[in-house]
Amino acid sequence: MSRRGTISFEWAGERRLFRLPISSLIELQEATDSGPYLLFSRLDGGTWRVSDISHVILFGLIGGGVSPPLASALVSRHVERRSPLENLISAQVILSAGIVGALDEPTTEKRRKPSKSPPADLPNGKIRFSSFYGLGAVMGFSPEAVGDLSLWQFAAAVEGYVDANSQDDGALSTQEIDELWAWVQE
Repeated sequence: MSRRGTISFEWAGERRLFRLPISSLIELQEATDSGPYLLFSRLDGGTWRVSDISHVILFGLIGGGVSPPLASALVSRHVERRSPLENLISAQVILSAGIVGALDEPTTEKRRKPSKSPPADLPNGKIRFSSFYGLGAVMGFSPEAVGDLSLWQFAAAVEGYVDANSQDDGALSTQEIDELWAWVQE
């Protein structure tokens, strides 16, 4: 798996490149009515639908550079007319590459202060991709540039931006010290 969320393997008679950048994950979410992590959970947990498999492969092919008409024809011929189990592992690998990225360089989940009013959860594990575009604009990315990034690349860009623009020296605030002391005394 790569930082760009690409993976290449033999499929439908030749070596093909698959990629699910953010723009493709948005289309995948709309097509399956499920967020990418919930979709992966279905593929991995045995509760998948045939359309889950075909959509992951379709958008992975398109994201990898195959024209939409050719990608549709390939999916029709090599996914929809065959047993779903023949393509289940391929769909799992493609989606995993799109949502995980570089395994040797994971992004860190830094402690965030909770917002006063978090947005309501979306159904079916969907992601609020509008937030991606807002954060991208703050960092100077065009919507097209954000859509072309993998989730790993976007998370790394946000992390780098926050680090570069943070005035936090890593020291605990007075409130954090008080909260920690109260917790220790419990």
